[in-house]
Amino acid sequence: MTNPENLKKRISSLDRIPTLPVIANQIMQIAQDENKSLRQLVPIIEKDPPLAIKVLKMANAAYYGLRRQVDSLRDAVMILGMDSLYQMALSFSVMKVLETGKMTNAIAWDKFWEHSAAVGHIAELLKKKLQLRAIPNAFSLGLLHDIGKLVFYKLEPEAYSQLIISCAEEDMPLYNGEIEKFGVSHEQIGIWVAEKWQLPTALITSVGYHHRPHEATKEMQLNAALVQIANLVANLNEISFGAGFFQTVPRELSGWKIIQETQAHLAEMDFELFVMSIQDEINHISEIVKLIQG
Repeated sequence: MTNPENLKKRISSLDRIPTLPVIANQIMQIAQDENKSLRQLVPIIEKDPPLAIKVLKMANAAYYGLRRQVDSLRDAVMILGMDSLYQMALSFSVMKVLETGKMTNAIAWDKFWEHSAAVGHIAELLKKKLQLRAIPNAFSLGLLHDIGKLVFYKLEPEAYSQLIISCAEEDMPLYNGEIEKFGVSHEQIGIWVAEKWQLPTALITSVGYHHRPHEATKEMQLNAALVQIANLVANLNEISFGAGFFQTVPRELSGWKIIQETQAHLAEMDFELFVMSIQDEINHISEIVKLIQG
């Protein structure tokens, strides 16, 4: 078994783990600004031609079937709106800096990014539908929740690739396999990386406790709970990566218990019925993340 402390030391000194890109930090700062506007994002996007092309592609997809070609970045920004633009720009900038295209062909890393983006979108959807106003940047929490898996691969490419494959073959949760093989899970790896990036506490918590939100600090449990539920919904809709067999009944999830215990208006809500009620929106999210990845 690998010594977890050795992994921690390697993360703190590993040059191949880049800092979170300037663009991603700028986008997250704008998202926290109460007076945010589309005009703030346009200059940032203009500095990144691949991102600008992605924005135009998305805007034209939104206009599919209409007799209008969107060829102006400013028009595209207006069409997409603040929330969609923020989510897509952050997804793309993080994907770009942590490029997985040159990694082993044995692992479908495009599925990793689809899952990460889907959890971000679903977290944002759940925040709105469940009226969880106290949670900041739900999309960011979901997008980065599994970053520890990617860093695990960068640290131990052969061993981690084999673990992903064997867990899939044995229908074993990757989380359990990580602890058994390395003595530490992608959650802890994610915490070390998030601390290296100096991310906000809410993000560190969602990265490090999305499988066990009840163990997070009291004030941060709701953030981790939201990501756990979003992660579950993505996996149930087969937008997954290394999920393995899901054995827990949804209503027994600690995250759903936390949400119901802390949000009086949700105390009697049935989880399965709620998920069924938003299925059309989840299907739309599945289409969107494939477009971003493509």
